[in-house]
Amino acid sequence: MSSWLERWRKRKSDLAHGVDADLVRDNRNRYKLAFGLIGLGFLLGLLDSKIQIPSTLRSIVVGMVFMSIIGGFLLAAWARQEDAFLSKPDPEEPPRIFKR
Repeated sequence: MSSWLERWRKRKSDLAHGVDADLVRDNRNRYKLAFGLIGLGFLLGLLDSKIQIPSTLRSIVVGMVFMSIIGGFLLAAWARQEDAFLSKPDPEEPPRIFKR
C-alpha cells in the first residue's frame, strides 16, 4: 500500500512531465482570464468614479463593472476547483486477492 503523500508526489511528477499538460495549460489561461476580468471591472469602476458620465451610459458602465467582477470571480472559482482536481492524487488501488 502506498501512502497519500507518495501518490500526491507521483501525481505532481506526472503533471511536471506533461501528463494532462493541455488541461493544466487551459486552467492557467482560465486563471489569467478571470483576473483580467476582475481587473477590467475595477478599472471601469475607477473610470466611472473619476469621469462624469451621462446617466444612461453610466448605468451601462456600472452593469459592465458588476458583470465583469462577478464573471471573474466565477471563473477564478472554477479554475481553483479544477486545479484541486488535477493535483489530487489517484485513488489507492483496492487490495487484490490474487497476485499477478
